[in-house]
Amino acid sequence: MKRNHPVFITGKWMNAPKWKRAALCLCLGLALLMLCACSGNQASAYNRAVASFAAGDYEAAAEAFDKLGDYQQAATYAAYSHGLVFYAQGAYAAAEPYFEKSQDFMYGKQRYAYCAASVLQDAGTFDTAAAAFEALGDYEDSALRAAYCKARYAQNQQDYETALFAYSDAGSYGDAADRMSSLQDQVYKRAKQYKATGDYEKALNLFSLLGDYINSQSLAKVCKDYYRSQQYSQAEADENSGNLQNAYDLFASLSGYRDAQARADAIASQLGIDTGGDTADTNGANGTNGT
Repeated sequence: MKRNHPVFITGKWMNAPKWKRAALCLCLGLALLMLCACSGNQASAYNRAVASFAAGDYEAAAEAFDKLGDYQQAATYAAYSHGLVFYAQGAYAAAEPYFEKSQDFMYGKQRYAYCAASVLQDAGTFDTAAAAFEALGDYEDSALRAAYCKARYAQNQQDYETALFAYSDAGSYGDAADRMSSLQDQVYKRAKQYKATGDYEKALNLFSLLGDYINSQSLAKVCKDYYRSQQYSQAEADENSGNLQNAYDLFASLSGYRDAQARADAIASQLGIDTGGDTADTNGANGTNGT
């Protein structure tokens, strides 16, 4: 329609034929109705999507919010809903990018961090994963997963003490109990090997870690007695060879075993060590031995 049509010329609206004025009004009314209907439909669809979300039907909610594009918070709801679907499946790598987009919405920040930590765990980077889970505090099972990752890392480093305690802290998470049982068996067998070869100190340390596992406590006592006997014999040999400082250190470490303390005191007198003194006296003794 041209701009110089009588309908659009100032002052000539009333000069237009009635049928043209009626037609224009009808068109304007229909356009307004269509706009209202469209807005109403989006609002209704949005409310239905929110209801699906509130009911826990996140898959339906995600689909519904996707269709609404950038209407109100639809995009944020859509990302969060998609994330929850994958999250519930344990597909944390798939959920991670959705929660990255919705970190400022509900628990988006915590879920994103949890997914990121889970991805690290799945990749076998247990030390970094443990730190990430620890940062989440008591969020869901983060404390258990932090302990589990710490145990896995420690076991890989052959730090059996840390691993055993961490598996215990991990409780029923995943295969923590099975791994702990397997590690206990592994440590027990290694301790027995050390005992068989006469390395009683290492055997004692490992049996002591195992607590009441099988007969570890009794074997730890046996190894302790053997180890003390070895240390006592070594102290005697050092004393006889004139290595008095080493003899003193060994006898002093065996206080309560046989006459070790009396012999330590006797050697202390020879070295000029004041056994009633403190660390400074021992340092002085070390210096005497060095000269």
